[in-house]
Amino acid sequence: MAMQDGAAVLLPALPLLGALLLFLFDACGVKSPRTALIALVSTAFSFFLGLFVLWEVIASGPLLLRLPVTLPGLAGGPLWGVDRLSAIMVLLVTGVSTVVQAYSLRYLLGEPDYGRFFGLVAAETSVLVMLVTSRNLLLIFVFWQLMSLGLYLLMAHNRRRRNAVDTAGKTFLVHRAGDMFMLAGILIAKESFHTLDLDRIAEILKNTPEAVSQGTLSALVLCLFVGCMAKSAQFPFHFWLPDTMETPTPVSALMHAGIVNAGGYLMNRTSILFAHSPLSMHLVFAVGFLTALFGSSTMLTQSDVKRKLGFSTMGQMGYMTMECGLGAFSLAVFHLIAHGIFKATLFLESGTAIAIARKDPAIPRRMAEEPATPEGFHLSRGLPVALVTLVLPLVIVLGAHQLADIHLSREEGTVVFLFFSWVTVSQVTISLTRARLFDSFAAAIPWTAVLVLFVYGYIGAAHKFNLFLYPDPATRALYFSSGGVGWVMFTPIVLLITFVIVAGWVVAFFRGVRGRQILPSWILSRQEALYLFFLNRGSVEHLFLHRVVEPVDRLLWRLRELFDGKERA
Repeated sequence: MAMQDGAAVLLPALPLLGALLLFLFDACGVKSPRTALIALVSTAFSFFLGLFVLWEVIASGPLLLRLPVTLPGLAGGPLWGVDRLSAIMVLLVTGVSTVVQAYSLRYLLGEPDYGRFFGLVAAETSVLVMLVTSRNLLLIFVFWQLMSLGLYLLMAHNRRRRNAVDTAGKTFLVHRAGDMFMLAGILIAKESFHTLDLDRIAEILKNTPEAVSQGTLSALVLCLFVGCMAKSAQFPFHFWLPDTMETPTPVSALMHAGIVNAGGYLMNRTSILFAHSPLSMHLVFAVGFLTALFGSSTMLTQSDVKRKLGFSTMGQMGYMTMECGLGAFSLAVFHLIAHGIFKATLFLESGTAIAIARKDPAIPRRMAEEPATPEGFHLSRGLPVALVTLVLPLVIVLGAHQLADIHLSREEGTVVFLFFSWVTVSQVTISLTRARLFDSFAAAIPWTAVLVLFVYGYIGAAHKFNLFLYPDPATRALYFSSGGVGWVMFTPIVLLITFVIVAGWVVAFFRGVRGRQILPSWILSRQEALYLFFLNRGSVEHLFLHRVVEPVDRLLWRLRELFDGKERA
């Protein structure tokens, strides 16, 4: 076995070895907190080995391993290996796990089953590494189940908290519901392609795409997608994710930064199947759009910081699913990695803030005494604000695309990339403007320069990442063409969304600067009901309360007033 193959094998083996040692110490009654360093060091070594393996994959191509024996359902190709996508995901998983374990050394010190917790985290890390490096659908499904089992044990780690245990059970059941569809998809794949090896399936679709009918292929893809929906909290399988906040904060960080990404990873690993089913791609986009809208809107109504972050994750996973539905699979991975690192940091910081607040009862009072930041934009004229927050980002994004030699007229995917970039950068500039960083030229010039560098770096990195993950131009073209809807439909959709964004900006501007409300009265009259709808997470209980209970209650009050009036008469 070459040195590179040996290093690749150690990627999941090191965290697993650390977990087994910790479980052994726990069984033998060794309770020293220092044993947790075993899991931390083994995971950190796996991360640094991942850097070496990534370098080797870039230089020499994928590292593929086969079993020395033939097993039913696992024959016909390499079962396990590291390619560019796997190497990137291994770095994300082991990197986030290392940070989470380092944070937990002090955060969970003194908690019961301290060593067992680190053993579970290390074991879950090993399972995740095996999941992202498997190249056979059956093997992926096996580690998919082990990942759910590890998540259940981590969520129910504090067995004295009834809510945590109940939530862990609900999450486990929701995931199993999605996995039934995933298993059905695997059976369809076996019956249709007579193999579960992903490389062999890709070869069949490339050489003889007519070998499998569109109906069968769409059923296969949609079954796999339902499994991804349950794991990545897509609507309507989303309700398990926001209720997981009773778990320790490090578990939330690992879950939101790593485990929920499994759905996005599986869509990318099986992207060749999705690309040959345009109807499924359109449905994926619709589900992602609905999830992003619902999750982001609900996030704005929540007051609990961890629950707010949970709905934020739901919205971001919907955003990532939209990118997959549009054929921008590499952009989805880019988004997935950035969100994973960012969300892990936010959860760990929220845990620190909550711990400080519990020890300092004066914090809420001090915050209440501080002067509030004025709402709205702080420029006196509308034109400079529009130039700074809407036009300037568009100019910068167009310039970056031109510099990267990305031509807008060639494919819908490029316009999608441009549109996502413009929306993201506009949000950044609006936030900077609200923070009064563009009130003067002295402040605006350096921030604009930083913004330009940020945009060029972001677009350039995303473009290079696209070439890195999918170097074959034909593959990239296939993805975007499959996710496209044709310019006849695509152009009105883009124009409509652009109009909605600009209209929302105009409403916010007039409300923040002019102090005027320009929305129609029929919309304003429904604001409270809409707010309550998202505050209550669009639940059936909320609909029942406002559509059944309240009308009956109003009717009873009116009857009471009527009879009281007659009695007085």
